[in-house]
Amino acid sequence: MKKILSWLDLHFEEVLMSVFLCGVVVMMSIHVFFRYVVKAPLTWSEEATRYMFIWFVFMGMSYGIRNGTHIRVNIIEVLCPKVVPLLSWIQDIVGAAFVFYLTPAALRAMQDIAARNQTSAGLHLPMVFVYGSLMLALILSILRVIQRFALRFTSARKTDSGTEGEALV
Repeated sequence: MKKILSWLDLHFEEVLMSVFLCGVVVMMSIHVFFRYVVKAPLTWSEEATRYMFIWFVFMGMSYGIRNGTHIRVNIIEVLCPKVVPLLSWIQDIVGAAFVFYLTPAALRAMQDIAARNQTSAGLHLPMVFVYGSLMLALILSILRVIQRFALRFTSARKTDSGTEGEALV
């Protein structure tokens, strides 16, 4: 069980992103085939591709948090490498604040869409499914932010040379 959880911790977002990206490629290939070879375009394939791409992008949000690979301007880090640990903390705190700020708004949006029973035009898919991608991404991002801070605190305690229990800042 521990191996499964460890594998999921390392690869959950990667697997979801791979599935959605492969789905986008396959769906667009099918769409092009039907449009230009069969001369009978599918009405729902573009919409399905769009929704898979939305899921792909939002899963990338928590993946970027987990790996620390979000885009950032690092000119200060290049010019003054001593401030990298401090700037890294600041970046993580600002990112966490952004995720925590977005979560209630995303939940309200999902509740509004669910109350209206809105469906998509081509697939007749409940729009809650599309908005659910943002909610899942934010929940995963919150977990990844907590994980990132926990790893920072535990590594700070391990690298502390003398007093156990005090985190280096």
